[in-house]
Amino acid sequence: MDNQNNAHVSEHEVELLSLFKSLQQLSHNQFEITISSEKMLVDDEYRNLVFTELYELNHPEFTVIIDRCRALYNQINAEAVMHSSAQEVMAKQSSVDNKSILMMASGVILLLLMMVFYFFFSEPSTSTENMVPTTSPTLQPVATTSAQTAPASQLSLPVVAVPSAQAKTAFTLHGSNTIGEKLAPALIEAYLTTLGAKNLVWKQGDNAVERAVEYTLNGEALKINLQAHGSTTAFKGLAGGMADIGMASRRVKSTEVESMKVTLGDLSKVGNEHIIGLDGLAVIVNQNNPISKLSTDTLAKIFSGSITNWSQIGGPDLAINLFARDLKSGTWDTFKNLVLKKFNLSLADTATRLESSTELSTLVSQDEGAIGFIGLNYIQYNKALAISEGAGTSAIFPTRFTIGTEDYALARRLYLYTPTAASNQVKEFAQFAISTQGQAIVEQTGLISQNIKVESVYPMEEAPAAYNRYADLGKRLSLNFRFNYGDQDLDNKGKRDLERLIEFMEQNQGRRLVLMGYSDSIGAKIKNTQLSLNRAKAVEKELQARGIPVMAVEGLGEALPVANNDNEQGRERNRRVEVWLL
Repeated sequence: MDNQNNAHVSEHEVELLSLFKSLQQLSHNQFEITISSEKMLVDDEYRNLVFTELYELNHPEFTVIIDRCRALYNQINAEAVMHSSAQEVMAKQSSVDNKSILMMASGVILLLLMMVFYFFFSEPSTSTENMVPTTSPTLQPVATTSAQTAPASQLSLPVVAVPSAQAKTAFTLHGSNTIGEKLAPALIEAYLTTLGAKNLVWKQGDNAVERAVEYTLNGEALKINLQAHGSTTAFKGLAGGMADIGMASRRVKSTEVESMKVTLGDLSKVGNEHIIGLDGLAVIVNQNNPISKLSTDTLAKIFSGSITNWSQIGGPDLAINLFARDLKSGTWDTFKNLVLKKFNLSLADTATRLESSTELSTLVSQDEGAIGFIGLNYIQYNKALAISEGAGTSAIFPTRFTIGTEDYALARRLYLYTPTAASNQVKEFAQFAISTQGQAIVEQTGLISQNIKVESVYPMEEAPAAYNRYADLGKRLSLNFRFNYGDQDLDNKGKRDLERLIEFMEQNQGRRLVLMGYSDSIGAKIKNTQLSLNRAKAVEKELQARGIPVMAVEGLGEALPVANNDNEQGRERNRRVEVWLL
């Protein structure tokens, strides 16, 4: 039987290696992506990363190959489990036989003991008639352990408070549907599990995006309320005292900060603003649509109604059907600011507006003329397009790495906002969300965690010599440090990422770091080069103060922009420090 199983595994490995080689060739030919078929066969983590990144490209040939590979691995695991189970059954049968013999012997011994006790401690029974009472106490029959009855109080289960409509509210979250539909429930469940909560039950509210989880903790019935009507409702809920935590897929606006500062504190500060993950605003079309990339300029013309047929941009002669999120959605707010407002355009009246991300994705998958925008984890059965910011920038697909570094044009951050005077439990939950454990939950729900990953980098013709030199030697980490205009202060994400980088280096001792600074194009070129170097040195100083050595610091100025410099959002993304590992 072992030889038969080994033969099956060998056959599977031969087919897997063939599939991996096909994947390797296709990746290089279609997207100029270099992967190793041999490494995929032996390195589970590397293979899973490749599968995830390539699958998100929604290329039909990738999908077929990866699905077959996964099916083979499932078959290998199933056969291994069956083989292991057969051996366990045989071992258990032998154990059962031995136990049966022991139990029979024990029963015989117990019976003999009971007979001895009865013989020595029982009165001989002759005749009950005309029996004279004695003055000595009557001996009672000796009760065996198995016949003893414990008091009722020892048999009853501990009393547990059952969750009910009267459960006390621990805290309430309002805001983003992108966070509230999948991520927030997963974080809440994981957080409650760490506390030892029991009897978790989700109860649906009157609206599809409203629900509550009820649970018991230390014998008390409690609940956490969750309403996901859109990012704008996060700040309305906080301001009105209806929410303890605001969920947003956009950053709080300066006007919102000022209006709530007196009662809630400054929500833009690192203690109140918690970046819990990243998301790519994927532009999706039906899988049968041949278009693979668009610029933000063309995208804006499509959604404003200036371009109404796919044939106008090289596609089929098919009317374009627009799908967009509703007005309260942070997804809509991000798209409006990154795409439409950038070109002074407005959404066409013909667009279908939807509150649910899942519903939007489903409708696009059912319509070959459709186009929509959605969070990365809602692509489902559609095709995500590569997006460029126009002249001087490359079209980039939304992958976990390009979103993690925020190089992708439509990458965005996901936030939790808490008041300065929030309860300890609220602060504890927010801290859990940004912890390593919480970030693993972010990854599991299909969003982009801030736990650091390593990615191979390749030389580029247009890159400075220093960049290409390090590209041959090292790899890039999945985080960029970003700065406010004209200064060297890290933004809130950068401050948290600094701690993540320190933890990463403590786990990778012996490796060396290189920091590469970049700037926007506002001002003199020489000044920008110096400013980019100063920012990289600012990060170096923070790392060295914590005992993390930096091998080299480079200032590359305006080189390799990841966004256009004609708007503040683009300039902010270009002001960055990349982290490389040697």
